[in-house]
Amino acid sequence: MLAEGVEFAHLDPSTLIVGANVRADADLTPEFIGSIKQHGVIQAIRVRRDSDGTLTVLEGQRRTLAAIEAGRATIPAQIVTSDDDEKAREARRIIEQLAENDHRTDMRDTHRTEAFRQLSLEFGLTAGQIAKRTGTKKDQVAATLKVAESKVAAAVQAKYDLTLDQAAVLAEFADDPETVKALTAVAVEEPGRFAHQAQRARDERERAEQVAAAREALAAEGVTEIEAPSYDDKKVRSLSQLRPTTEADYGTDLTPEAHAECPGHAAYVRSSWSNVSVAYVCTNWRTHGHADKYATTGTPKSGPMTDEQKAERREVIENNKAWKSAEVVRREWLAEFAKRTTAPKGAAEYVARAIATDTHTLNRSGGGGHPLACQWLAIEREPGYYGAEKAFTALLAKVTPARAQHIALVLVLAAREKETGTHTWRNPGVERDYLTALESWGYTLSDVEQIARGEQDNAERPSK
Repeated sequence: MLAEGVEFAHLDPSTLIVGANVRADADLTPEFIGSIKQHGVIQAIRVRRDSDGTLTVLEGQRRTLAAIEAGRATIPAQIVTSDDDEKAREARRIIEQLAENDHRTDMRDTHRTEAFRQLSLEFGLTAGQIAKRTGTKKDQVAATLKVAESKVAAAVQAKYDLTLDQAAVLAEFADDPETVKALTAVAVEEPGRFAHQAQRARDERERAEQVAAAREALAAEGVTEIEAPSYDDKKVRSLSQLRPTTEADYGTDLTPEAHAECPGHAAYVRSSWSNVSVAYVCTNWRTHGHADKYATTGTPKSGPMTDEQKAERREVIENNKAWKSAEVVRREWLAEFAKRTTAPKGAAEYVARAIATDTHTLNRSGGGGHPLACQWLAIEREPGYYGAEKAFTALLAKVTPARAQHIALVLVLAAREKETGTHTWRNPGVERDYLTALESWGYTLSDVEQIARGEQDNAERPSK
């Protein structure tokens, strides 16, 4: 049970013990030290007197250190005594520092990470206890502790003053130095694009894991793995393009099971923007007696791809990957945007234009039950064809007019978003109004979304 006595005194700052503070640094600027030198410490610090007479600073680390630098002989202090044991006193000190600093505009996420680390590792508080005692959401405490547990994420956060969300992503990739380096650069130089870069990294990691799993499966089956053949390879042919040699088997597939005993039986792993798959092949199909499944169709064979065609194909694959990653980030942003209580500037005009010029898109979304809007607005549709209509009617009956206007905007944006896909970036300008509107309301467009927006003249762009 806490029992405190309180007294006030002027103390020599150089005799005080400054305990480990939630701030990684004191941020002693020349201006601040100069102010202390001229005016002294105006607001009293708070210190604790231990049983041996030691005085430890609880609140006012920065003021105390600045007073020492400024050569002040004494500073005002509130002295408290406590019957708590040492660990309880220290935990209480950190929590009180958080409460004090949270009222200052310069309290940073890196300070909070260090505070939660101390409370968890040094004082044994659980995430729930920290959340309750600091007034922080439990999931935010858990994310902060995950950062604190990662030496890489915590160090980078402290060095570059990253946000908790950014540092949490770095913790995901703590075992991948190159990705951490790339993400850190984006966080520092282009923070608005950080979410896009993070999602690309997640997608690439997932794709790499799928490739590794596919390769392990081939090894377990005893199938020889080869590199993907070039477009104009004359020997290697996919089994889907081959058939057994008898005429009776014309048009049938040569399955991996039927081909397993062939000396040329092999496979390679294909990683595309949409999925990872295994392609079974024969490494010398003519020598091993197979027939071209389409040889009698009369279809002319195309020549090898030119360098220009290869470059174009690489661009298509990379931009398709980029679009799928951007789609995840964009829809997460839209889900948060949908929680607003009021519509942003320009919303009424955007909704009116959509109703006047894009009713077919709204009808398609409505006919499907407004799936994205229901998801973003956390609406559970009732069963049946009119389930969504009933759910929205019930929702709109209990919201404010300002919120209702924003819900109308969400319905329009959800309908427009449902029309997008990897085809969007290949048709620059088709979604220009939509993407530009999102950007004006705070969303950061990725590179591939910039391509999709296009740059044609306003007079030529579609109104969607």
